[in-house]
Amino acid sequence: MAENQIKSGYDREHRGAIRRFRVLLGLAVLLAVIFGLLIGFAILRDDGMRPDYKSGSFVAYLRVGRSFRRGDTVCLRLPDGNAAVRRVVAVEGDSVDVRDGIAYINGLAERGSYSFTRTDRREDGPIYPVILRAGEYFVLGDSRETAVDSRSFGPVRADELLGRPLF
Repeated sequence: MAENQIKSGYDREHRGAIRRFRVLLGLAVLLAVIFGLLIGFAILRDDGMRPDYKSGSFVAYLRVGRSFRRGDTVCLRLPDGNAAVRRVVAVEGDSVDVRDGIAYINGLAERGSYSFTRTDRREDGPIYPVILRAGEYFVLGDSRETAVDSRSFGPVRADELLGRPLF
């Protein structure tokens, strides 16, 4: 009889351990799905958004939402494959021109600029003025003198943007 009680206690402990393992496994799978689908991570390899983001900065970004407004910061992949953070300065339907060290959006000098340096054209860049089509954004780095941005590779499509930086 004592042997049956010992065996019964062992079975209860074993079942409890299996139940706890299943709960932890379920939580791990849920967290993996949440982080895999909703949140991404990147390490920046440039200084295009100094002083807020520096080379070597770790960035978490929210993958949901594909609608951005002027002034939003976005995470994207540069043509070299590295992740970067840039600022949206123009959205679909806008006209962008860069001349005399100033970015003009719809004919007006960029307002609320986050950059304290000149915004110069790039030799390999787009032909101005650029008219943004549906789902396109023109992004610039805050550190304009060093940033690789839409002045180099042209407008970006919404599906090319990784998401919004969380911090």
